Amino acid sequence: MKKQLVNLGIVLALFAGTNSFSQNTSLNFDGVNDYVQTTYSGISGGTSARSIEAWIKTTNNFNPSTGGSQGVIADYGSFVTGGRFTFCVLWSNAIRIEVGGNGLSGLIAVNDGNWHHVAVVYNPSATNKYSLYVDSVLDVSGNLTVATNTGSATNFRIGQRIDNVNNFMGSIDEVRFYNYARTPVQIASERKSEYCSSPSGLMAYYKFNEGNAGISNTGVTTAIDFAGSNNGTLTGFSLSGSTSNYVSGNALTQGASLSSVGVSTCGSYTLPSGLVVSTSGVYNDTLTSAAGCDSIISYAVTISSAHISSASTVSICDSFVMPNGTIITSSGMYYDTISNTGTCDTLDSYNVTILPGVNPVVTKSGNKLTSADTWANHQWVDCGNGYSIIAGANLKDYTPNISGSYACIISRGTCSDTSACTSVTISTIGIEEELKNKFSMFPNPTNGVVVLTHPAGIDFVQVRDVTGKEVASFSQNKNEIDFSQFPTGVYFVQVSVNGYLFTEKLVKQ
Repeated sequence: MKKQLVNLGIVLALFAGTNSFSQNTSLNFDGVNDYVQTTYSGISGGTSARSIEAWIKTTNNFNPSTGGSQGVIADYGSFVTGGRFTFCVLWSNAIRIEVGGNGLSGLIAVNDGNWHHVAVVYNPSATNKYSLYVDSVLDVSGNLTVATNTGSATNFRIGQRIDNVNNFMGSIDEVRFYNYARTPVQIASERKSEYCSSPSGLMAYYKFNEGNAGISNTGVTTAIDFAGSNNGTLTGFSLSGSTSNYVSGNALTQGASLSSVGVSTCGSYTLPSGLVVSTSGVYNDTLTSAAGCDSIISYAVTISSAHISSASTVSICDSFVMPNGTIITSSGMYYDTISNTGTCDTLDSYNVTILPGVNPVVTKSGNKLTSADTWANHQWVDCGNGYSIIAGANLKDYTPNISGSYACIISRGTCSDTSACTSVTISTIGIEEELKNKFSMFPNPTNGVVVLTHPAGIDFVQVRDVTGKEVASFSQNKNEIDFSQFPTGVYFVQVSVNGYLFTEKLVKQ
């Protein structure tokens, strides 16, 4: 069977159903730190009419007389007297409008756990400039003792006052901001339906239909403005579970909806919105048309697990070749998939660790050989002698003292490689006299330490007695020899400089 490299094998079957489905979710606010900050600036000053509408559902006590505190539905403006426009629930657990310094409170309690449509209308040319409505019924109308002069310091905010206090506890849905004074007839006739196109005067519109009720929505942090481009950012929400998340909304008449779809998949499934689901269940995905209508697809997702037939742990240098020929160059978990028709794929898993390799490159300068891998371990070998190890030649640089072919075994941890063989030809024709002229060895005769110097540097020194026996050797520019422990007699000091050899006689007294 054909194999291929994948992160998870996915066999996907889609079938169209016949059930029509419409979604309406809302946002649940936890009363602690949840709010939606939009980019809509609102209407400033006090000479222009405006209306704010929303659906709310709560059982919280907001009445300060019985231990509660204000719960803000929406707010914007500046935190000065007359400068903010705060639509909230307060006294008697009824709705209220206040401008900072004074307000108008309703009388109808809205904290009975049912959905209520609430509205505030400001008409600066009317006798009673403010009107509060609950479920399209006029609750109260009147005027304030403080002049309305809404500022522009903070944009339209939902669920919290602009000074970051008095958070709303409960669910909010269908928040609308109009630039005119809505009539009772308009409020009553349109409150139970979502708009499919933005009517004249609707400046900001938040449906809160972006997420799915009660499941993880951590990737959904934007509330879409269906009246323009002033989207909101969800702040403080946990976006999972039954609170501080998307929850079921009020039963509103909606726009277009699509049929349900059944999905069978292995491992996980990604909805068109980008939400990844890994457990079986029914998930709702919202599609938005250019007109702003929500089209909903209900996905009945069945998740099956891929079968892992074998699991291997691989630790290797540089790269790993999968059984299917794919070359792996970075550490990670990889799967080799055997496709099975109609069922989940069978997977062979490989937990691959790629170890840092070595650089087996050797360069030549004169007769000096140098490894390009500075920080590795080195061992030079004689290619012409069966790759035999050269004793003491374990630095990154090596200068042979006889002609031949040489290579370097370069290793780091468990990773090792051998360089190509490099030929070195040692020529001594006419050079000994020149080198001797520049070489210094003193004192000679000696009974102690002898210092050797050469302007080109000394690569290797070998000391032999009169019988030809080697009595000492060293490399890498060591320039002192202690003869104090040597017997009295004549010694021959052979010196290698840049691959060239010459010999000097030394007398030990």
